[in-house]
Amino acid sequence: MRTQLSPMAVRGLGVALGTAALTAATAFPAGAKTTVTDLGTLPGGTTSLAYAVNDAGTVVGSSANADGVTRPVRWSADGLISDLGTLPGDVSGTAYNINRAGVVVGRSVGADKAEHAVRWTPDGRTAQLAGLPGSTRSRAYGVNTHGVAVGFSATPELVYKAQRWDVDGKATHLPPLPGDVSSAAAKINDSGAAVGFSGTSDGKQHAVRWNADGTAVSLGGVLPGDDSSQASWINNRGAMVGNSYRAGKGYDGPFHAVKWTRSGTAVPLSPLPGDTGSAVYGINDAGVAVGFSYTPGGVFHAVRWSPGGQVTNIGAVVSGPSEAYLLNNEGVTVGYLTTDQGTVRAARWSG
Repeated sequence: MRTQLSPMAVRGLGVALGTAALTAATAFPAGAKTTVTDLGTLPGGTTSLAYAVNDAGTVVGSSANADGVTRPVRWSADGLISDLGTLPGDVSGTAYNINRAGVVVGRSVGADKAEHAVRWTPDGRTAQLAGLPGSTRSRAYGVNTHGVAVGFSATPELVYKAQRWDVDGKATHLPPLPGDVSSAAAKINDSGAAVGFSGTSDGKQHAVRWNADGTAVSLGGVLPGDDSSQASWINNRGAMVGNSYRAGKGYDGPFHAVKWTRSGTAVPLSPLPGDTGSAVYGINDAGVAVGFSYTPGGVFHAVRWSPGGQVTNIGAVVSGPSEAYLLNNEGVTVGYLTTDQGTVRAARWSG
């Protein structure tokens, strides 16, 4: 069987320090208290995406370079971009998460499309995070303050297996729920609790939390009319967010954003008025969540949900689609916006 993640996975080279700010980083007023900034690209590149931001304001994601190759990148708090580099022999990559100390995790990709989970340290080292035995593909999606990372490995048949990497790189399998056949982890908090999904042989998925000892707990969260759920983030207070949907339908299902309380109760997060669906990917320690809401015609807008569930359209200021993926404890949010020319660019919302 083939289980797919949602569209949201050795000694290394040093960080390529060819830093360059966006030629003219553009800030747009998103309202009385919010400003959205186009973070720009590597020199000569046209597109970029921002996936995570830490409490120091450092952002990570990906950018095309002058040759159109997707590279893993980091933006400093003042907007300078740098190429993080890849494993020796690889050609592209993506940075998915960064912790408070500046440790970054993601993937490095070879010319043959093989993917390897990697960790970038603040001093410029790039290290491969070994996949589980028998795996041919791996990604690291989350890293906590202690440097413990989570993600997945995949077999040649694309069966996903959630795993956790300790600080020393030791890999541990995070098992699926009893009777399920696959799993993948998206985030780990500072207490060692991780979240993601556990999958069945017919392609359905269950949101799951792994306790620090690796035991899997089903979260439920499947809303009426849906048959699957995933958990995408857990904060340091134990609150979780994720999505409910119909397997195989993608966003056409549609998706429905969900928040789980520390007691495990699932609460829907409403889309914008008149919209068809919503998806949520991050929640900070104050309980503010971010993601996107979309219209019946498939136009996406970055949104923020208050701890009480009130939804705000933070993407309204830009003319094209936008999505938010993560925010820090200061409320700084990252994702992408679409420029007036139709180009996707990494974005940061502040205020």
